[in-house]
Amino acid sequence: MVTRHSTNGPPRAELGRTRDHLPELTDRATIAVESLRTQWRTIEGLGTHERMAISQLRVYGAMPMSELATRISLSRAAVTSLIDRLEADHWVQRQPDEHDRRRTVLSLLPRAHERWNSVAAAFGEELNQWAAEMSDEEWRTVASFLNRLTQISERHATRLRSTAVERALT
Repeated sequence: MVTRHSTNGPPRAELGRTRDHLPELTDRATIAVESLRTQWRTIEGLGTHERMAISQLRVYGAMPMSELATRISLSRAAVTSLIDRLEADHWVQRQPDEHDRRRTVLSLLPRAHERWNSVAAAFGEELNQWAAEMSDEEWRTVASFLNRLTQISERHATRLRSTAVERALT
């Protein structure tokens, strides 16, 4: 294997040897997962925002269109168009909010879960097998790391979204 050297970080062979490599290790994992998700998206004929919307609804459940717009950094008009496409292709459904008739709540259709699982099942099974092989202590460490990584990422995404709004207003 050829070790690539970059002016932006440590050589691949050195990654993980010290704790200050965590950003690079996280980037490598993110790139690998995004590459996998790009392949899933391509198989299903989805665009990036469509895949992001489906993922948000899969992970976080039904939500108002305004919340989805915030989560994937699109205008409400753009999310309406996006949801029109996903609804026409039987991925999502719109329902009136039980508590506020002015709002529309989005949820995935059962068929969407089946379609997603058909391309993602092998990956999920391998991750579950790996998790089953971990000791309880290893699992607690991995789960803690991933939960903290999620919290840090979401906090920075929110910060960047708010600065983007501020930049647009100036």
